Amino acid sequence: MKLYLPNNCLNMKKILLLTCIILISNISFAQKGSREKVKAFKVAYITEKLELSSTEAQEFWPLYNAHQETISKLRMQKRKIIRALKEVNANQQDLSDEEATKYLDNHFKLEEQKHLSRKKLLTDLKKVISSKKILKLIKAETDFNKRILEKIKEKRKRGN
Repeated sequence: MKLYLPNNCLNMKKILLLTCIILISNISFAQKGSREKVKAFKVAYITEKLELSSTEAQEFWPLYNAHQETISKLRMQKRKIIRALKEVNANQQDLSDEEATKYLDNHFKLEEQKHLSRKKLLTDLKKVISSKKILKLIKAETDFNKRILEKIKEKRKRGN
């Protein structure tokens, strides 16, 4: 029996990536919710699109994950604001100009923090990966988000 060994590094990377995707998807399908599945697929998708070396990946993912954690916290804060506004509307209370200004200021602060976090991520990533790979990251994130939205739309059409 002859063992197949790829003769170039690109094939080895593809095999390794495919193996990682399979392992991650099996683990996430077996143990975690849909949010974790999406995260696992996003990691695999970005890793594939950026073609990160193992050294780059070791430095890239902690930075990226820290940014994602910050964004997640900001989203939770924004949801609190939205829930508070819904409650005001549900109780048919009028919002004073002062209260409205407060909500708006909080909204702007959250958006600014989100922007600063993104800017910091991209600045920090310049020390780890090339500018070309950063542009690939931006495209990969956009493409991934489009794919997820399409899947959600398909799922809703099927009624699941």
